Amino acid sequence: MNILSINIQTNKLEESKQFYTEVLQLPIIELLEESVTVQAGDTILTLEETTDKVNVYHFAFNIPSNQLQNALAWAKEHLTLIENIEGNLVTTFETWKAQSIYFMDNNGNLLEFIAREEIGIDVQGDFSPAQIINISEMGIVAEQPMVQAEKLIAEYGLTYFDKAQPTEQFLALGDDNGLLIMVTPNRNWFPTTTPAQFTTSEVMIEDNELVASLKSADLYK
Repeated sequence: MNILSINIQTNKLEESKQFYTEVLQLPIIELLEESVTVQAGDTILTLEETTDKVNVYHFAFNIPSNQLQNALAWAKEHLTLIENIEGNLVTTFETWKAQSIYFMDNNGNLLEFIAREEIGIDVQGDFSPAQIINISEMGIVAEQPMVQAEKLIAEYGLTYFDKAQPTEQFLALGDDNGLLIMVTPNRNWFPTTTPAQFTTSEVMIEDNELVASLKSADLYK
């Protein structure tokens, strides 16, 4: 599955523009009075300004399989990093065959660089955000994740991620290229103690040549 685009909200549009274009160095596709759109590898990310309260989003960037340590070195200089429960900046997911580092954007959103062994993309030299492959995970809060997942499976032919056993509180749909991470409200976003709360978003996905636009509001209940 591929995540083609993501639309999220921000109360701090100008600061968000600065973070995503100057810190993460993502190229601008479109700049409007009330939104900014950037290119994150193969994924388009749009941040829309709102005066409503905005809860914490979680999404992850795929980076080359061999660049985790180089990405960590870069991130230490540019980002606000988050330790896991063991006090480490790198988290290894044996089952997922991946390693991640977590950080916050200017809004306090939980972002992640993840290097997945099985995507098999290696890049030589120092890391830079230009190596971001795509946005490979998008967190979606749902009161009944499995109920909503089964609807998506039936309607769009999606599949459960074969590296993660689905539960009533946490599941993943898709593959190493793109995952919808569905969790129940108030379940902490790993590796933080921040409880997951509903966020307004729209995610366009492509799977088996089928393109679908999914709104978080339609998946919450």
